[in-house]
Amino acid sequence: MDPHANEGNKKENINKDTSKAQTNNNLNSLSIRSYLDQTVVPVLLQGMAELAKERPENPIEYLAHFLLKHSNEGK
Repeated sequence: MDPHANEGNKKENINKDTSKAQTNNNLNSLSIRSYLDQTVVPVLLQGMAELAKERPENPIEYLAHFLLKHSNEGK
């Protein structure tokens, strides 16, 4: 087993953590409108478009499921 194999994984994890922290700092510095426009509005508009097409009996539940299903898109 290569003793240096884990070093690459550790560095990769550190880089991911650093990137997440930078993203969080960038999001925290945005205005409320910009934050929502970048994080929520795109998937919300997609969900509302699907909602308008499907016209389900329980639209809130339908939209909630859509948002949960698509919550990781764009990340």
